[in-house]
Amino acid sequence: MPGSIRVGVVDDHPSILAAISAAIAAEPDLTLSGTGRTLEDAVELLSRSDVLLCDVQLEGSDGLRVLDAARRADPAPPVLLISGYGHHSVVRAAVERGAAGYLDKSAEIATIVAAVRTVARGGTVYSAADLADARRAPRVPTGRERQVIAGVVAGRTNGEIAGSLGLSEKTVETHLHRLFDRYAVMSRTELAVLAVAEGWVRDNGGVQG
Repeated sequence: MPGSIRVGVVDDHPSILAAISAAIAAEPDLTLSGTGRTLEDAVELLSRSDVLLCDVQLEGSDGLRVLDAARRADPAPPVLLISGYGHHSVVRAAVERGAAGYLDKSAEIATIVAAVRTVARGGTVYSAADLADARRAPRVPTGRERQVIAGVVAGRTNGEIAGSLGLSEKTVETHLHRLFDRYAVMSRTELAVLAVAEGWVRDNGGVQG
């Protein structure tokens, strides 16, 4: 239907893939853009999905690697990760590498569908416990994220940051939403203060290192 959210689903477990795909296809505001079981499938689906729902463990590969491809895409579709392994290291890696959310495979289908809608609106989906674990040691932003933060520190608007980096304004907004959630800040000013205090950028807006 026009205006519906295109959702790609990638999981190496056939029954889980089928169940989630059927649930997505049944929702009037969601459209199944494709399915897959490998990292290559996930990367291919990025270009035709508004949200990619991807398993952490894929056939012969690490599903987290799709986050690297997603960061290079413009616009960058949010990636919602699911996993049957609730290790803290996996959650930290998901947060650090820019996943829009993380859910355990034991979550109800309705919860997964609601999470897809949340990340499609630019939100993030992490449990309070997961975020608390990730915040114990702030992670250094990616190179692209530091460029966006540097623009914030320099007092540039989202449009100005987008123009200087060759990105769409929506992509800059998405970066900022995720940074706000990841570092538990409520404003651009708080993000700028944190970035300078942590040494991620210089106080004149220059990128460190």
